[in-house]
Amino acid sequence: MRKRHVVIMAVGLALFGFVVAKLGWSELVQQLGKVCTALPILLALSALRMALQTAAWSGALHVYGIRASVTNLIGARLASRAMGYLSVLGPLVSEPMRISLLEDQSQEAMTASLIDTSVYWVSCWLFSIFGTLFAVQAVSGQKRLGSLLTLAPLVIGVAFLMVRRKPVMPALTRLLRDHSPAWLRKGEQIEVQIREFQTRHPACIRRMLGCGVLCQVLFGAELIALFLVLRIPCHPSTILGLEWASRVVRAMGGWLPARIGIDESGMAAAALTFGLSSLHGLAIALARRVRDMSEALLGLCWLAFHSRSAAHKKRESPLAQTACA
Repeated sequence: MRKRHVVIMAVGLALFGFVVAKLGWSELVQQLGKVCTALPILLALSALRMALQTAAWSGALHVYGIRASVTNLIGARLASRAMGYLSVLGPLVSEPMRISLLEDQSQEAMTASLIDTSVYWVSCWLFSIFGTLFAVQAVSGQKRLGSLLTLAPLVIGVAFLMVRRKPVMPALTRLLRDHSPAWLRKGEQIEVQIREFQTRHPACIRRMLGCGVLCQVLFGAELIALFLVLRIPCHPSTILGLEWASRVVRAMGGWLPARIGIDESGMAAAALTFGLSSLHGLAIALARRVRDMSEALLGLCWLAFHSRSAAHKKRESPLAQTACA
């Protein structure tokens, strides 16, 4: 581990300790005792999300005639998520790793995986937009409903991009010409593939988007379960707004391994913003951390087993060829 990574983790731990010291250990332990009763529900909801995401990914692969093992799809997603969660680079590590862990390494398999990711991110964007609307309403109240109108172009723009069949990025790359960066040209290729897939297989896209939307609903259900055990009134604006805030916190802390200290301090601040106790926000963040660490542990265990099996097959293959000869 590099020195800067150690320094970053130390800063995160110091931030976490500072937040807990300010709020008080005894009160936090009391809240955690309540939250522990909701952990089985969080793990069950996480398993449902994994089933939906696997169904969407498998559906995209089936379109290309790829019959992937459900166990391999789940294991690859868990392992890549674990490495992204524990590393500094986050999503820059997890997505390429998820594709590399597939049994099929063809171009079609990579395209199907990228389509699966893109459709899931569209569902995340939809949920984030609604979360933003409710967050603004919850914070501003009825006095500043006009501020919601400022988000209307964003809602209309995302809806337009979803319905539009013609790719957007090729026009941008033509505009930039020789100054177009490599990542933009790669994005153009991916968007063209996604648009072609959307045109040829609209029913599959709708099923994948439906699975993604249900996954977002399950994230909200996690907060509802935690609100119930903490005896917090469940208002839709608070649920959606706090879930939106937690995603902003995760995005900002993605560069920190396991987002140590960022999740806790961010959720404590978000809870105060929405009129809740900062202890409630900290307890919610810690409950979700237990869930994330459980998933990461399962992913690392699968990765170790998968690596050992792959190495064993490589050792056996020359012996098998020799025996056949």
